[in-house]
Amino acid sequence: MILHDGVTLRVVESGGAEGIPVLLVHGWGASLYMWRAWFAPLAAAGYRTIAVDLPGHGMSDKPNDTGRYTLDRMVESLGELIEIEQLNAPHVVAQSMGGTIMLELALRREAAIGKLVLVNPACFGVVHLLPLARRASPAAMEAVLERIVPRWIVARARRMVYGDPSLISDDDIDQYWAPSQFRGYASAMRRLVHEFTWKRPTPAEMVSKLRALRGSSTPPLVVLGTRDRLVRGAQPFVATLRASGAPIEVYESAGGGHAVNEERPSEIVPVVLRFFAGGA
Repeated sequence: MILHDGVTLRVVESGGAEGIPVLLVHGWGASLYMWRAWFAPLAAAGYRTIAVDLPGHGMSDKPNDTGRYTLDRMVESLGELIEIEQLNAPHVVAQSMGGTIMLELALRREAAIGKLVLVNPACFGVVHLLPLARRASPAAMEAVLERIVPRWIVARARRMVYGDPSLISDDDIDQYWAPSQFRGYASAMRRLVHEFTWKRPTPAEMVSKLRALRGSSTPPLVVLGTRDRLVRGAQPFVATLRASGAPIEVYESAGGGHAVNEERPSEIVPVVLRFFAGGA
């Protein structure tokens, strides 16, 4: 699929064209591979499922123009995807950075969104490694970074996103390492670290955002893995939001990691399907 600025995105689809569309959006450094166990059950439930590699990720293009990886530009890209693919008010499941993007897109109402599921959304916690990542990746390092994405770094990063790292296979690591060898990948990851909006809103600001979703969709479902080692502090943040009356539903996966949607699909997919169907 080609965006209006000429950037090509890899999009994978399953299920019948007549089904309610479900858009799956991954987080930083990942790809649509993280949704591999979701396609069959969503299709079996009658949904049309669409997953995308975000700009800079997976098999999608990796533009290197300054400002291409801001929150605004990523929101714009996903809005265009919904328009070009003619998705009519798709339900959305978005993980980590993808959750930040899709919450902002829903708030702007530039594209109609159905039910929204946020899996360990980056905007609900603190990315504790961000200051270190920024110090270690100045602009002068960009050319060097293009040549140093060894497999062991990808393996270590992927194991950090699971509550139980033993569940990650060698093939899983290869699937994430392979795209990192394309020209532009390391540059895109560095630019996202520096350009994207990672700061968590205050509880009052987030309550205001969630209340602004009323009338455009049902309260979002936030899925949290209790062993998230990358985005810290989401559980107490969510507790504060709920105490403040924020319209939000929450599901906690005990022992699940940052990518709990990938780590525990047999647990999380049924939760999401019940939410889509109107259940608690």
